Amino acid sequence: MTKHKPQAAAVGRVELRSRRLLLALYQAARGLSLLSSSLDLEREPVQLKAPRQQCNRLLIILWRAILVNIYWTMIPGMFRSVKSSQSYAALIAMMQSGSVTVFAVGSFIMQVRAESRFMAILNRYIALYGHICALTRTQQLLPLKFAVFTALKLLLTLAGCLYEVPQLLPLEHIIHLEIGQVIGGLIAIYLWLGTLFLLDACFLGFFVSGLLYEHMGAHIATMLRQMRSIDIDGQELQSDDESESESEYKSSPHVPLSHYKRMCLLCDRADELEACGVIYNELYNVTLSFRRIFQWQILFYIYYNFIVLLLMLYEYILNYLEAAQGELVPILMVCIKMANIVLLIMCADFTIKKSQMPQILPLDIVCTDIDQRWDKSVESFLNQLQTQQLEIKVLGILQLNNGFIPTILSAIIAYLFILIQFAFTGGFEVADELPESIKQFHKNVS
Repeated sequence: MTKHKPQAAAVGRVELRSRRLLLALYQAARGLSLLSSSLDLEREPVQLKAPRQQCNRLLIILWRAILVNIYWTMIPGMFRSVKSSQSYAALIAMMQSGSVTVFAVGSFIMQVRAESRFMAILNRYIALYGHICALTRTQQLLPLKFAVFTALKLLLTLAGCLYEVPQLLPLEHIIHLEIGQVIGGLIAIYLWLGTLFLLDACFLGFFVSGLLYEHMGAHIATMLRQMRSIDIDGQELQSDDESESESEYKSSPHVPLSHYKRMCLLCDRADELEACGVIYNELYNVTLSFRRIFQWQILFYIYYNFIVLLLMLYEYILNYLEAAQGELVPILMVCIKMANIVLLIMCADFTIKKSQMPQILPLDIVCTDIDQRWDKSVESFLNQLQTQQLEIKVLGILQLNNGFIPTILSAIIAYLFILIQFAFTGGFEVADELPESIKQFHKNVS
């Protein structure tokens, strides 16, 4: 008994740290004006509640309208890495920068309009967390890997900010005490941090869904292991008459269950499996609702990191061609942006695989043909899982799973091939000289 106490205490500390991390993220969301709701600590489980006074909401709407206007004014400068279009490569980079800017502003407008939906989906996750704790009789649903991967994602975001923030607030504005530019830069940083926070929330939502699926799958696996004794006792009772004389000479620490006790346990397990089916149904619906609410942010998350990755490759190759040496910062940014994309895709794939975990368990083998109600519960649960096959698609275009990572890598390779082979070979001046060269060629031939 004493051996399990340190382990239980360690698990409790991990759960406590994970909850503190979630609380810190909630406070950060309030500080970045992403949420104006407060925690209702009087309810069980805890829920988010909207502001009561209508005037506060009107002021919030007005404030966010001002923020959108400032966002449209300040953010485009961060992506304007190309100042002129003297080559086709520069033109492509300018088009990429412009598309990211438009996408960022559109995502921000949707973000400020969807707070009520964000609050609703968070409340559903909190309620689902409480239901799973009650069913599994545990308060430890967030393992150590939740804190580790969340901290890793935050570190990647902060590392990206070290490159992006100086572009929003250049150092020369601070040195020359340009008050207007400094204030505008600080506001732009504030808004951009809110955008990055919401993009990280896409990763966090899928990760939490995957962990809840994993915990429910582990609970069902534990339940099946405990039911093997019922199955063994059933087989022993069937062969009891044949081995009665032989069993008198054998001693066993296992005490067989009576038929009545086994039927009671099977009924309890059938009820528990039906409760698991209800939770799986709610978890499936919550995950799809999260994907539907955040699908534009998820698409912007992938597009933004992908385009910035391409822009950093363009900058590195351009510097290498002009100065015969490349800088290290663009390569580091390429690695960070690629890691962001891979983490999101792998997290979505993790959620999909964990949602299918009960299908590989021997549900239709353990205790079969012993109790009709258990057999019906298993059949109903497996049919539900077959119907609710989780797929994470964004706008019906992108299906997030590990198979999408090679597609991104092939797109990057194709971009580099086009960039190196064609885009840097000439610009608009070369294109203008081409007709004259063709005319001169025809004159020489004639």
